[in-house]
Amino acid sequence: MRRTALSVLGLLTLSTLLGFSFLIAGKGEKASVPPPAKPKPASIKKSAIRPKAPTDSPIVGEEYPEEKIGFGLEDLIAKTKKRAKVSRESKVSEAILPKEHHGRPQLVLIIDDVSQPRQLAAIRALPYHITPSIFPPSRMNRHTPTMAQGLKHFMIHLPLESGSAKMNRFTKTLFVDDGPARFEKRVKEIRRLFPSARFLNNHTGSVFTSNYGAMYHLYGDLKKEGFIFLDSRTTGHSVVRRVAAAYHTPYLSRDIFLDNVQNRAAILHQLKRAVRIAQKRGYAIAIGHPHRATLDALRHAGKILSGVETVYIDNFYRSRYGR
Repeated sequence: MRRTALSVLGLLTLSTLLGFSFLIAGKGEKASVPPPAKPKPASIKKSAIRPKAPTDSPIVGEEYPEEKIGFGLEDLIAKTKKRAKVSRESKVSEAILPKEHHGRPQLVLIIDDVSQPRQLAAIRALPYHITPSIFPPSRMNRHTPTMAQGLKHFMIHLPLESGSAKMNRFTKTLFVDDGPARFEKRVKEIRRLFPSARFLNNHTGSVFTSNYGAMYHLYGDLKKEGFIFLDSRTTGHSVVRRVAAAYHTPYLSRDIFLDNVQNRAAILHQLKRAVRIAQKRGYAIAIGHPHRATLDALRHAGKILSGVETVYIDNFYRSRYGR
C-alpha cells in the first residue's frame, strides 16, 4: 500500500515538472516570434510631384537655348500630345533651301540687345561685318529708332513671351494670348518706327515661338510688312521652321550662342564651333550680346575668323536666296 502511494506521488511530481517545462518552452517560443512589421507608406507617384521650374539664365536679356518645358512624366505627356497634333495637321511644303555658295564659308555674326549708342559704336569699331539687332523703344531707351537711322545693316530685336516673368516685363512684349489683332498692330508699329528694317529676330520668346497658332499669325503679319524672321532658337520646342515651311519661305535660325558663359576663353571656343559649322555646311549664324567679354573676345578673334567670311545678314540672305 505504501509502495503504491509512493508510485502515485512520483507520477504526480513527474507530470507537474513536465507541465512546467512545456509552459516555459511555450513562453520561450512565443517570445522568440518577431513583432509584426509596420506597414510601409504608400509610394508617392512621380507624376504627383510638382516639377521644379527651370532656373532663369544668368544672361541679361536672353534665355538658355536648351530651356526645357516640362520634366519626367509631364514632359512625356506633352510630347505625346504634340506628336498627335502634328499628325492631324495637313502637310505643308518644305521651307526654301539656301543656294550653294562657291566662295569662302560665310559666318553671320549678330549682336542682340543693342539699345545704346555706345554699344552700336563698339560693334561698328570691330574689324568684321557684324549685324546689330536693336531693341524697339522702351521706357528706358526711347531713342533706338533714331539710332537705326542711316544704318544699312541692322535688325530688330522683338520681345516675345518667355517662361520668365522677369523677362516678360519688357516694354510691349507680345504674349501668346494677345491675339491676331494685337500682333498686327504691333508689327505695323515696328514698321513705322523702323521704315528701312528688313530682318527681325526674337528676344527671349521660348513660349511664343513654341506656340504654332501664335507664331503662324505673327509670321504672316511680318511677311505682309516686308520683314524676314530669324529664329533665335531660345527653346528646343520652336515651331518656326514649320511655320516658315507653311508660308514657303526660307527658314533662318541661330546655330551658336557665343556668350552663355561670359569670359573670353569660353566665347572664343564658341566662335571656333561656329567656324567649324560654317566650314562644314558653307555658312553658320552666331548670336552674341554687347557684353564687355564678348566684344573683347571678338577683338582677339582674328586668327579664328581668318578661315571664314563674316557677312551681314542681308548680304548673306541675298547671296543664298537671291532676294
